[in-house]
Amino acid sequence: MGRDFSRSKWPEVRDLIKMNWELIDDNEIDSLKGRLDLLSDKLQKIYSYSKERADRETHEFKKELNPKKGPSYFVPNKNLIY
Repeated sequence: MGRDFSRSKWPEVRDLIKMNWELIDDNEIDSLKGRLDLLSDKLQKIYSYSKERADRETHEFKKELNPKKGPSYFVPNKNLIY
């Protein structure tokens, strides 16, 4: 399979991986080479997740990166009363 993200977007995705899974070190992230289809294997190896859990977390992560709906320009302020 090819890359999931262009090289220009990979640094952002890389940072998000580090934020979500702190135990994945830089070398492990670099070994993905932009391919999020390999992330599930890393989660299984590093976190000892079941395949189902690793696949689910990878799927949710990808979904957050690529929402199907258009861009949302409204960010609700939780401190305001509507």
